[in-house]
Amino acid sequence: MKGRLQRTLKRAVRLRDMVVITSDDLLQIDADGYQEVRRSATRARNDGQAAFVCDHCGFPVYAPREPNTRLPFWRHHKGAPRSCPWWTGEPGSTDEVSASQFQGAQESPLHLRVKNLVAELLNADPLTEPGSVVVDEYVVCGESRRRPDVRATYDGKPIAIEIQLATTQIPIIVAREDFYQREGRHLIWLTWNFVPVERAHLLTAFEDIFYSHNKNLFSLDDEVVAECRARTAFLVRAFWEHGSGWNSKITALPELEWPPSGLPYAVAPPPPWHMEFRARWLAATTNGGTPWSLRRDLLTDLAERLNEDTIDATALEEVDMGALLNAIMSFVEGKPVGSAQRNLSEVINTFLSSERRHRFARIMRKVISVTTGPEILDKPSVVAKFSRATGDAQDAPDSMVGKAALLLFPELFQKRKLTT
Repeated sequence: MKGRLQRTLKRAVRLRDMVVITSDDLLQIDADGYQEVRRSATRARNDGQAAFVCDHCGFPVYAPREPNTRLPFWRHHKGAPRSCPWWTGEPGSTDEVSASQFQGAQESPLHLRVKNLVAELLNADPLTEPGSVVVDEYVVCGESRRRPDVRATYDGKPIAIEIQLATTQIPIIVAREDFYQREGRHLIWLTWNFVPVERAHLLTAFEDIFYSHNKNLFSLDDEVVAECRARTAFLVRAFWEHGSGWNSKITALPELEWPPSGLPYAVAPPPPWHMEFRARWLAATTNGGTPWSLRRDLLTDLAERLNEDTIDATALEEVDMGALLNAIMSFVEGKPVGSAQRNLSEVINTFLSSERRHRFARIMRKVISVTTGPEILDKPSVVAKFSRATGDAQDAPDSMVGKAALLLFPELFQKRKLTT
């Protein structure tokens, strides 16, 4: 680091929606959310733009991890004004950091050996197109070019294999992934003899490629190589961690999932609980509503997640939580859910016609502003309904309903930057 860290950057603004993310918010974000921040900032930087900016000086920022604590923090990109009271020092460029890391060497002896081993195993596999295996030669796409460690045509698919042994910076990882996607080539990140460790101790570069492959990580080791040779097939060991510890299996490339865009994976991660709950709610709901027998089980699950002694399915039912969920889901899905109404304007007008639901008006205004915006909120009939409903007491974020809404729809209730 060229410049000494001088200040704590307290707040950043996500430009696409003007959400403010404080340094405390960043510390509390989960691993998936952090990876989204990390990649968004990197992809924008690679394109010469910004995804996040300092809330004080407006200069682009990113969110590296502090080397010792491994906690994320906001940091200005190179060239930020030192007059900013939150200035965080002058980071080295990607090239400077890489040069320091590899001390001028092009690659390690292990990297060279693994690369040639991959080429050997691919050539022996009958699913590899004869003559298609190429080691260390440039591929050109438009005005860009990359030199994959190994490329081939395998089972009819153009693939590139990049060997990941050391710490590689996220701008390099994302740039390679974007290049191969533009070129129409499937990329596989591959390491050697991966030893599972707690996620908190996983090398950042390995965590990055873990997310690249939909939370899978691919490796070779002595056992896999021996099986490759015995079966004359190119195999990898796939690792995944979905809940309780690491799992692994040896798998052939045709057994992987190959999404049209994105990198292959062996085992898809389960969806977050709130998304799985929403899918179950939708599956249980018809135009006539959500039947009580199914609604009771779903509300019981929701109550258990809220983890408060005073909240159970009956309590949620008494406050008309099911109707609120159908109203919110209607705007999330872009069509009426649990209702025979013809459009979303009718959904909100009918919903607020009931006085017992006036308490949800502030929640629904927020939902509509995020999902559809003024298109519906400015309609005279809707304006009138909200004017009447917001005159009554409203549910706050710390109420039972407010907590449930935040739990199930976190993306709708993020803090946004106030304009003046």
